[in-house]
Amino acid sequence: MKSKLTLLFLISGLFVWSNTLSQNQPVKNDTLTLLLNNSKVSNKNLFLVFGWQGCGWCRVFDKYHHDSIVNAILDKYFVIASIDIYKTKAGVDLYKTYGKKGTPSWTIFDLNGEVIIDSDNGKGNIGYPAEDNELKYYVLCLKKAVPSISESECDILVAKLKDYNTRKKQN
Repeated sequence: MKSKLTLLFLISGLFVWSNTLSQNQPVKNDTLTLLLNNSKVSNKNLFLVFGWQGCGWCRVFDKYHHDSIVNAILDKYFVIASIDIYKTKAGVDLYKTYGKKGTPSWTIFDLNGEVIIDSDNGKGNIGYPAEDNELKYYVLCLKKAVPSISESECDILVAKLKDYNTRKKQN
């Protein structure tokens, strides 16, 4: 947990929400390298989420990932990193390379930095999985990235996605 908090601090402080970096600075290709290195050290796949502060579904997805029950499950298998696509040049460029049209968008990398799967189900970016077909695709992605994830864990994650979807609709 401490290493996860340290990574989150590094990412958010240095790369994601830092106001000291401007759009005109050169791209820091080190961002993805840092994330992948931490993933490798943790022996977990990298779940890279692209979003931005003005995106309502991005904020809901962020809340979902920070939910204690969701976090307890996903933290066993993934290093989850969020990139604000408008805050840094590195974020913009990573999104152009690995993101899908629309936000939130996400890509899962293996320990070697190869893309396992992303949020494009063949018909476009599913973003925050809310509809039945999107939820099924999300579970398929998790199972492809981590075959050892259990059905009960996937059921809990889907229930949480539905719960946060309902909360968003009520607001």
